[in-house]
Amino acid sequence: MTSMEGPVTIGNVIDHLLKRPGRLIRAFIDGTAGVNLILILSGMASLVVFGLLLGTFSGSVQLWAAPLKVTGGTLAAVLICLPSLYIFSALGGVHGKLSNVMSMLFAAIALTGLLLLGFAPVIWVFSQSTESVPFVGFLALAFWLISLIFGLRLLIAATHLQGMLSPGYIKVWMSIFVVVTLQMSTALRPIIGTADSFLPKEKRFFVQHWLAEIDTADSKTTIRKPAP
Repeated sequence: MTSMEGPVTIGNVIDHLLKRPGRLIRAFIDGTAGVNLILILSGMASLVVFGLLLGTFSGSVQLWAAPLKVTGGTLAAVLICLPSLYIFSALGGVHGKLSNVMSMLFAAIALTGLLLLGFAPVIWVFSQSTESVPFVGFLALAFWLISLIFGLRLLIAATHLQGMLSPGYIKVWMSIFVVVTLQMSTALRPIIGTADSFLPKEKRFFVQHWLAEIDTADSKTTIRKPAP
């Protein structure tokens, strides 16, 4: 497979990421200068915009806190899971160096961010037309998982191009990465809604947090329901 066509510009890299990902993967495997930087910047910019539109649900402090938490949480998850990705890739037969593994992950996050950017207008519509924190949270979670699935599919394709023999290792890692991102969203709460502090004072597992939010929403609905 040949490398990417044309100059290494933001527009050309994004075009290859969406339309010809195989050539883009070959470009960073070959060490084409500038590709990694563009992937990182485009992914982070997309996450910032997505977080900003999530912040419009509550406004005020969340207009800067939500983008910071979405972007920072994703970067933290990447750094936490990068060592295990390198190990699992090596166990699966990938011959690439750590820099190549990093490039694969950057490409996956960049694609995830671009897809989230496409969903962002939908998030904005509901953030301006409903007061339901659980619903907007569910919508954001659904868009995150859908986007991440496509991003991780690109990661699988990249590992195959670098000699992956046993994809089961990468699939296990993908499950770990998804769980880490979900836990980061809880550890950095609130991303949607408001709170008395920038970060939570109570430790929670993400499933526990979701159930608590649903119970809180049900309680408020019961209180507001008029008597028969």
